[in-house]
Amino acid sequence: MKRIPLFATLAAAATLLAGCMGGAGTQAAADGPPVRGGNLTVAVPTDPQSLDMVANPGQVTAQIGNMMYEKLFEVDQHFVARPMLVDTFDISPDRLTYTFKLRQGVTFQDGNPLTGTDVVASLQRWQKSHRTGQLVTPDIDAIAAPDPATVTVHLKRPRYPLIDELAGAGTEIYEAKNLAGLPATGFGQDKAIGTGPYKLKSWDIGQQLVLERYDGYKSRSEEDWGGQAGAKHAYLDTVTYKVVGDQDALVNGLQTGQWDHAMPANDQYEQLKANPNLVVHNLPGGNENVIIPNFNPGSKFADPRARKALNLLLDKPAINAATGGSKDLTIETGAFASPDNKASYSTAGQDVYQQHDPARAKQLLAEAGITAGTTIHIVTTNSYPEFGKWAVLLQDELGKIGLGAKIDTYDFATMLGTLTKDPGGWDITTMFFDSSLTSPAQMPALTLGTLNGSSSPELDGLMAEFNASTTPEQAKTVIDKLQAFTWKQLSVITLSQSKLYAAYTPRLKGYGDFYRVFWNSWLAS
Repeated sequence: MKRIPLFATLAAAATLLAGCMGGAGTQAAADGPPVRGGNLTVAVPTDPQSLDMVANPGQVTAQIGNMMYEKLFEVDQHFVARPMLVDTFDISPDRLTYTFKLRQGVTFQDGNPLTGTDVVASLQRWQKSHRTGQLVTPDIDAIAAPDPATVTVHLKRPRYPLIDELAGAGTEIYEAKNLAGLPATGFGQDKAIGTGPYKLKSWDIGQQLVLERYDGYKSRSEEDWGGQAGAKHAYLDTVTYKVVGDQDALVNGLQTGQWDHAMPANDQYEQLKANPNLVVHNLPGGNENVIIPNFNPGSKFADPRARKALNLLLDKPAINAATGGSKDLTIETGAFASPDNKASYSTAGQDVYQQHDPARAKQLLAEAGITAGTTIHIVTTNSYPEFGKWAVLLQDELGKIGLGAKIDTYDFATMLGTLTKDPGGWDITTMFFDSSLTSPAQMPALTLGTLNGSSSPELDGLMAEFNASTTPEQAKTVIDKLQAFTWKQLSVITLSQSKLYAAYTPRLKGYGDFYRVFWNSWLAS
């Protein structure tokens, strides 16, 4: 697993990923001298609902938030953690104390200086309120700021992936004064203040959100790290995010120049790729596409026989063919990590993934008390078209063996609220997860216990074994065990891995093909 002191062990992974995406420095050089000014219009599938990345971990919130906020560490274009707000750091010989020296001269977008107090408050909130932070917390003795420029993390026991986890979602650094007394719903837009190169200008909820350049931003100097790390130059005056939930409208807007950049559904890929007036480029990593059965009492899938039956019922190749678009974008694997994410990718459990036996599925469901005429409650969202399509295809599969299915469709934030508000009131939901995450504690497929009740002592033991690793080889052995356990327990049923892509105007230059990262990008005149 990737750690800052072990860059040399990652050379193979970096080489593998280099073929998937160009370095930011290489791309910028090919595009000529940057042009300062202008507005980039970006289509997004849903309103972010909140810009608090702890309270709302949705994809759109994360990708807009990455333009505004920064962490102690950020991942580069090869998913290697690199220092961002940290200048230098030291790990004690017993691996129990991490000392971080902060970069000097960094300010928040309201002009206040970054201090260790802000870092401590942000990380303590991560510990309390973010799922990864909650999983890391048992290993943390204390987080402190002995002086304004220093932060220390004292551990109770060594934790192999700590640096990766500090580069993960939820560790964004906010001003301490804006975190005091926050409700579970997080802060409002008046407190959406970070240290990043862009700041919030305006937000017409449900319609559009506009970021503008933060002129006080202090960049790092590394021009070749790419991804979310290194130098960040705010060439664009503004970035406008337009909420476009309809895929036809999304594609039409790209083709007519209403928006400059979008990440459309995979079934739009071939049409857009054939358009000579657009650039279509694959993005690194991808998504793990999953069906999630509910383990909680009250759900029909609390019985492990029902979960096994669900896996046997699903015709995964047919579902992928119906919703995945081009074969260039779909990988038939049951892994929770992208093949690009070499340290976390595993083929364990592939035999279970490939099983398909509807007759046996029907028999197991009957043994679990789910017989003809029973109605399965599926909860999904219209914010991501694939989710709804999977729900309908699942409904069809259930119908073939005499079961009914009731589908409730919400926007993404409401869907999450519905699932957690009534833990036993639903049976199945559909989702995808980022498959480029770099430690098990960040991976939703392994941490869904708070959503679907799939926590277990065996899983906790495997997570602890991974955290106690001291070498990449040890860590990879545990990853294989975790992957095998996922297919034994069926906390999620993976349909496939989807590669992502972006479609954008040829006028967009300096773009490193890394999701919705637009610092270092400009519009050609």
